[in-house]
Amino acid sequence: MKTDIRIGTCGYSFPDWKGVVYPPSLRPSLYLIYYARSLGFNAVELDSSFYHMPTIPLIQALIQKTPPGFLFTIKAHRSMTHEVWNAMKSTAPGRPPFPDLSQGLKPMSQLAPAFTAFWEAVTPMTDAGKLGTVVLQYPPWFRDTPENRRFLLTTRDLLVGLPLSIEFRDLTWHNEDAFAFLKREHLGYVAVDEPQLHNLLPLVPAVTSDVAYLRLHGRNPHWFGASREERYDYLYSKKELEQMLPSIRTMAASAPLMFIMTNNCHRGQAVQNAHDLQSMMLFPEQNKPQQ
Repeated sequence: MKTDIRIGTCGYSFPDWKGVVYPPSLRPSLYLIYYARSLGFNAVELDSSFYHMPTIPLIQALIQKTPPGFLFTIKAHRSMTHEVWNAMKSTAPGRPPFPDLSQGLKPMSQLAPAFTAFWEAVTPMTDAGKLGTVVLQYPPWFRDTPENRRFLLTTRDLLVGLPLSIEFRDLTWHNEDAFAFLKREHLGYVAVDEPQLHNLLPLVPAVTSDVAYLRLHGRNPHWFGASREERYDYLYSKKELEQMLPSIRTMAASAPLMFIMTNNCHRGQAVQNAHDLQSMMLFPEQNKPQQ
């Protein structure tokens, strides 16, 4: 089986990319065109959809700005993954509220409108052949429980026809039983590389659907309590990337389509590492150690 491996970045429009990745005079409306044509990427992860529900006009514009064969992966809106509990409780000052897990999940009648809006917006991208997968990123308190497994199945049913890839942030999902559940239910798994700190996840090269997915978050040791910019301020060395190649090859051998998305986006470092990976995957002979 020959795997279609797509390498890109998690997002393409950041203020600190201006003058670093993009020419200073380039209008933001042209960033995606430049990303695909001049930077040479054939896939991107759309992260803005987590913060702002996508709309049909937005999706149609993205389709028109990209060449044939370009693929998007789209992160689900936070109302579908992070705002699904009945009650929230405050935590430390300045920190986001934490769900009162004892109150359970909201009834699907309350959640369904958000899923419907997302499905309707994204479907034109499916029709255009440019949707790779929808990324459902759950918070650390979304643990492997019977209720949460049922929620994933309901999510799949509400997003009928859309390929789904799930990024968990809790270790209870990282076992053979959970992987078997995902595979049985045709739900993809998102593998991650991130700092090896307490409660963060190891890189597990598991594939549970027809889409293999790897997100590279960087390995900044100053992860907890940091701003988003600080957390993802990390540049992988080529040695670190080379050490991931066995995991990448394992995943690629298990699915017809694979995405490798770099999320260390501070000042365009994701672009450099994505290009490094392209070179390693396409021209491995250039990366052999000198004798």
